[in-house]
Amino acid sequence: MTTNLAERDTAVDDVATSSTDVPEAIETVPEQRQYPYLELDVDPRTLRAEGNSRVVGDIREKNPELVDSVAKHGLDPMVSIVNVAPGLDGVLEVQVGFHRTAAAVAVKEVENPDLTIPVMVHAPGTTRDLLIAQIIENLHRLGYTQSEEASAYEQLALTGLDDDAISHVLSKPVERIKAGRAVAASPRTIQAANELLPETDLLVLAQLKEFEDNEEDYLTLVRYLRDNPGNFDWKLAQVREDRRQRALRAEEEQRLIDLGYAIVAKSWDRPEGSALLEDLCTGEDQTPLDPVDHTSCPGRGAAVRLLYGRELEITELCMDYEKYGHHTRASVQIATAETQLRADGITIADPDAEGVANLWNLFADGQAEQSLTPEEHAGCPGHAAYAEDDLEETAADIVYVCTDPDAHGHVRRGGGQVEPDRAYKAAEAKRAAKNNEAWRKAKQERRAWLVKLFTAWSRRKPADLPKRVHHWLALAEVLASDFLSDAAPKHSYACQLLKIAEPKGTSRAENPLVKRLRQKNCTETQAVLIRLAQVIGACEEHWDRAYTDKSADSSWRSPSEDTKFYFELLEALEFPLSSVERLVNNPELDQAEWPHLVPASETTDDATGAQDDDASGTEAEAA
Repeated sequence: MTTNLAERDTAVDDVATSSTDVPEAIETVPEQRQYPYLELDVDPRTLRAEGNSRVVGDIREKNPELVDSVAKHGLDPMVSIVNVAPGLDGVLEVQVGFHRTAAAVAVKEVENPDLTIPVMVHAPGTTRDLLIAQIIENLHRLGYTQSEEASAYEQLALTGLDDDAISHVLSKPVERIKAGRAVAASPRTIQAANELLPETDLLVLAQLKEFEDNEEDYLTLVRYLRDNPGNFDWKLAQVREDRRQRALRAEEEQRLIDLGYAIVAKSWDRPEGSALLEDLCTGEDQTPLDPVDHTSCPGRGAAVRLLYGRELEITELCMDYEKYGHHTRASVQIATAETQLRADGITIADPDAEGVANLWNLFADGQAEQSLTPEEHAGCPGHAAYAEDDLEETAADIVYVCTDPDAHGHVRRGGGQVEPDRAYKAAEAKRAAKNNEAWRKAKQERRAWLVKLFTAWSRRKPADLPKRVHHWLALAEVLASDFLSDAAPKHSYACQLLKIAEPKGTSRAENPLVKRLRQKNCTETQAVLIRLAQVIGACEEHWDRAYTDKSADSSWRSPSEDTKFYFELLEALEFPLSSVERLVNNPELDQAEWPHLVPASETTDDATGAQDDDASGTEAEAA
């Protein structure tokens, strides 16, 4: 019988056939003899040990203890039996016990020429008992891979054994048998098992198969197993939650489709001509459209969002508001403001026209210390204004400008600093909406990781402390001092992370953190982790404030020194920052996604360089 389960650490093809005096094959078994049976006094050199994919090795070098044992004691059939089965030519072929066979051959050639061994002879072909014997031996073999183990369980299942029976005969937990069979049924997971670290367990590998239907999820988990196995469980929970949310979202989207709604994937990235109902009105005033009043509109649409720990959020919109007679609140605001500007005799300016500059960016002359005011500029031939919507207020903002400040003798602030144009502002608004949503999601995922970080903190040993933790704690006193001051004296989030009582009242002496630190059994390691929880908790409390949750400038776009320090600390603790969290200390990381962020000079340089390259190529071709 030939089977990959019979492969051993040291194959013995050349060892078993190295002698020049190999006896004849054993006699044919009498018909009345039943398999399996014990055959005594077998010359180990008569056994065929072929069919292994393993490289033949020197058994004396590979396992000198085994050779020494066989030389002294032979092979005891009650302890270590070699399993064989007749081949087509009647020669007994080793099925289980390749190491022992090789050792016996080596001993017979040197220490004991008279050595014979007992063997267990099985019927030709595969038998369940033989397969079980092979697997049991392989499971104890050094270097036996997870994919080999998975295949072994599947082979036993093919003989008719169910998971419970396999668990019983191999003395393995039934959960491991089920995991192995799941892995064996997935060629892709088998491939991943062979590529990942050897210590990647079957129970872990089985969880990969769960995500085979989603390429992105599957590759993410494989990457974590390969590069960041310590965070695999956390990432697995996160991916499962994402999948659950996608399913809930898909179900809700289908319900809306059945009601006649068009679905928009992201409310901040909607089709041209569409608008959120909250930004629309009838045109008579600025009152936002009520979804109840929009149910009969043919252009009704919706975007569905579900974040960690939140209910489904449905944002309604009109897919073609002009066609269906709606107006944007911004247009109503601006039209009202422009009517008043004309009534006041003020020219309406195009803010994107060349040369136009806001008064806040202009000085009357080189001696002026303050920007021009509308009153001071009113007599200038270039005096004009434009309206910008402000949907948080009832009226638009009026921005006063000069249409040609250079011609009228004004001095520009900062040597000619130019205000971003409307296209830049529109792109930045879309970027802020996307990243703010990602920031809120990342906060929930980050906090799930922090729970994991402080699990069983009270049982940690000095060796378990994060690297250079004392340096980071010392830095926190300076670089996170604002956040620490805001969180003191309660440090509520730190107590939450450490799973100790919630602070009550104003007494600092009664704070649960103080009580814990004053206990005589509080170790130095515990004290360090309590301080780490205070620093992390103080920073996390900052992100619970409403303005930090909704405002890009309070989070990832214009981070404070405290914020920058906190995300440096998290990275040092080996937390895998999300893309939006990496922007805190690397603000240029998303320039490729948002071209408006690339400075105009760089774009020009790139274009010039490309032209130079083209020119060089043309010259070369001409030459």
